[in-house]
Amino acid sequence: MGYSYSIIVPPTSEIITLTEAKSYLRVDFSSEDILIANLITNARRYAENLLGKSLTTQTIQLIYEPDRIAQGELSGPIGIRYDEDLWERPNVPLLGTARICIHCLMGPVQTFTSLEYQLTRMDTPEWTLVSPTDSGGNPNYRLDPYADPNEINVFTILAASRFRLTYVAGSATLDPKVLDLKPAMLSLINFWYEYREGGPVPDGIRQQFAERRIFML
Repeated sequence: MGYSYSIIVPPTSEIITLTEAKSYLRVDFSSEDILIANLITNARRYAENLLGKSLTTQTIQLIYEPDRIAQGELSGPIGIRYDEDLWERPNVPLLGTARICIHCLMGPVQTFTSLEYQLTRMDTPEWTLVSPTDSGGNPNYRLDPYADPNEINVFTILAASRFRLTYVAGSATLDPKVLDLKPAMLSLINFWYEYREGGPVPDGIRQQFAERRIFML
């Protein structure tokens, strides 16, 4: 239960260019270009995993599995007056509101591609696509781009065991906050280049990334 995600289309470019990294490392030969290019990619992945954000454009596929409802007697709020006007209100489902909030990990979301659900793990076909709107043109789900991390709010009633979201993540243009990470990434690349035998990343470099971390409460 909870969240899991995979990168189904990796980035086609990096925040730091090979020229920038070689200049920082004071390397003027080409025999280690492949090594340095790999260090650039690893530094970006390190930053993304630590911050929980996509620093460049990539396609994410996320699976969200809601917590199962505890078994027991059916019950409701105690001491709250029944709302006699509920049936006459527009846009209120007869079985109550059914908003499900799903965090879009590794955002920000550039383009939301699809929302799918699975009632049971034995479903055939395995996943069922949710239409963006119902027959009346009302949204079945909506992206909240202002939440951090971004959220998908689902408004249709689905007794789903899990959901699958596909979206393009990362800033369409380089965000100033992303550019601010370049010195920390260059420091990390330099550390890995100098200490190829491995070892823990120094606290000073980790702190530069941690200062920009967003915690989900």
